[in-house]
Amino acid sequence: MCHFHIESGKLKEVSYMRDVYDFAKFFIKSGADSMPNTYDGNMKLQKMLVLSDMVHLAQCRQPLFGDDILAFENGLVVEKVRLRYRNDYSSFKADSEKFNPDFSEEEYETLNAVIGVYGHLTARELSDLNHNFHSWRYAYQNGTVENGYHDKKKSVVDFRAFPEDIEAVARAVKAYKETQKNAPRYEVVNGVTFYYDDMVMTDEVISELESFSQVCEDDAYSICIDDGRLVIF
Repeated sequence: MCHFHIESGKLKEVSYMRDVYDFAKFFIKSGADSMPNTYDGNMKLQKMLVLSDMVHLAQCRQPLFGDDILAFENGLVVEKVRLRYRNDYSSFKADSEKFNPDFSEEEYETLNAVIGVYGHLTARELSDLNHNFHSWRYAYQNGTVENGYHDKKKSVVDFRAFPEDIEAVARAVKAYKETQKNAPRYEVVNGVTFYYDDMVMTDEVISELESFSQVCEDDAYSICIDDGRLVIF
């Protein structure tokens, strides 16, 4: 099976990708489907997989997996994962719990970005987001014939024709990364939050914070290392 990557602003064909089941197992194991063994859980899993493929296209200029993505009424799906989740969830869940991924750094970066950007959204919200994609709209209309029958073979999404969809997810990921870059770093010890900037949170520092947290009066402090000593203020 072939998929595509982006080069000089255009999507080009590549011949091999990792099986989508690997990423489905990762999401199931991490609880990213949110409502396990339900219709909504399946829907959310589909959207997380598709968005991962799109984000990987945006960040690495190639797709994450080589399986076809189809346009259904509720958005974009990977059919073989959808069917197994619906018809064989117990086995799928067991396989996912035993799964030990050997993903590359780029693949992990993609998956974590998708969880960070989209993981808090519900299945319905992700479905609505899919409906904004030109690639979904075109493939869904193409696969719907006059009598309302949905032809899956004609519903395969082709991201080559809709780079604007890939650019849209790229913007969302970029905004998320900028937010994370500027977000304060902190450690919570015994219910007390310690904020810090440029320092390493070692076991020795944690031990000092544990002792301090037992006698402090406030529930939040800033900390830093000054001349080799921990300063709490």
